[in-house]
Amino acid sequence: MRLNIEKLKQKVWRERIFFTKVFFLIGLFLIVFRIFYLEVIKHKYYLKLARQQSITKYILLAPRGEIKTADGVVIATNRAIFKLYVDIDSVKGKEDEIFYRLSKLLGVKFGELKERYVLGKKYSFGRVLLKRDLTWDQVAKVLTRLYYLPGVSIEAVPERYYPYKEVYFHLIGYVGKITKKEYERNKRYGYSIEDYVGRRGLERAFERELKGVNGYIEIEKDAYGRLGKIVKRVNPIPGKDLLLTVKHKYQMYGYKLMKEQVGAFVAISPKGELLAMISTPSVNPQKFIEGFTTQEWKKVKNDPKRPLINKTLLPYPPGSTFKVVTAFAGWEAGIIKSPKKSVYCSGVFYFKNRKFRCWKIHHQVDFFKAIYESCNVYFYWVASKLDVNYLAKIAKKLGLGEKTGIGWIEEKKGLVPTKEWKKRVLKEIWYPGETLLFAIGQGFLTATPLQMARLYMAIANGGILYKIWVVKAIKDFSSGEIQEFFPIVERIIDFNEQ
Repeated sequence: MRLNIEKLKQKVWRERIFFTKVFFLIGLFLIVFRIFYLEVIKHKYYLKLARQQSITKYILLAPRGEIKTADGVVIATNRAIFKLYVDIDSVKGKEDEIFYRLSKLLGVKFGELKERYVLGKKYSFGRVLLKRDLTWDQVAKVLTRLYYLPGVSIEAVPERYYPYKEVYFHLIGYVGKITKKEYERNKRYGYSIEDYVGRRGLERAFERELKGVNGYIEIEKDAYGRLGKIVKRVNPIPGKDLLLTVKHKYQMYGYKLMKEQVGAFVAISPKGELLAMISTPSVNPQKFIEGFTTQEWKKVKNDPKRPLINKTLLPYPPGSTFKVVTAFAGWEAGIIKSPKKSVYCSGVFYFKNRKFRCWKIHHQVDFFKAIYESCNVYFYWVASKLDVNYLAKIAKKLGLGEKTGIGWIEEKKGLVPTKEWKKRVLKEIWYPGETLLFAIGQGFLTATPLQMARLYMAIANGGILYKIWVVKAIKDFSSGEIQEFFPIVERIIDFNEQ
């Protein structure tokens, strides 16, 4: 009996040992499998997480391409400046302490730094720009104390620079910090939240060409948030350069003439090359990067002379400059049969029981005198025999009422009125007397200075209406490849040779 009990005990122990071994082997297998899963299968995933904790990645902004005139003058370039950044994660919980130290080093008010940080954090990912354009002295003070400033870094970065300030503002335009909406819309094209984008003029029209390819830098970060050695660096690729048709000497001369005026100055070649474009008053485009004070911005924004508006692309009544179109229509319609045919100008033209005045008494006026003395009466006489729709047809033939081909969204079409237009828009019939006002560039007619310059170009070159073009070539800085542009004919106008 005792022997049976002993055998039973041994059997139970053997079973227990067996199951213990099985459970041990299963546990060991699970541990080995888990290690294999973590170290091999999920290695890349956890390595990425670990790197995110210990490595900080910052964008290296690409320098925008330069803009040069046809005579080789650089009118938009880049300059290196020092910018001070703070890493959001690294300064968390220590903001006041770090900003207090920085305020002492930089000579900037603590509240000013804190305000920039709070505002910047709303629109930034990873880090906030706390101060731009540091002096060498400020850079030295911060760099020698980085150990006590976790999360603080200084970078030398390219910044847009406009050496001729107001002179080229409406031609070049300016750049501004990218908005969150713009970033979300353009990040697939390689844009960063720290990028600047073209807002107007050439900077906007050729944004994709001028914008380079951003690089990046990966830096080790310790447990205290202090930045250490560089792990990886990919250098940015600069944007492409624009070579313009514009001549610097013409631009400077035009600005000298217009500096104290309110108006626009446009010069183009007989083949449609833009040689100068000035709108006054103007604004220094550098201020959109450096920043306006509240008072400065109010002054610019509320100025009745509208310095932000490019007046060369806005429509106005063209006045007497339009009389050549009326002359052209008069020849085409057979009203002007000879340049020697004269009309008497008494200073007044009577039409449909109304008086239409001239600016002076010209006496006998033939075609040539009517042009060079700008006699209203002569053109009233021509218009009194013209149908308004025919005059409108000739105006459109010469490029009015349409864009010039320059390709800027700021450009307006202007208005060439017709009987149908007035009936549709104003719900009124066309009165014959309105044709006389149309004929001297007044009434409902509007045209941009650029359109009028193109109109005279077509007369000067014998009837070829070219698209206005401003970029002669685009040069890729990296590859050396050059893309050239040439005149594009919009249409050929069949002129009466006389």
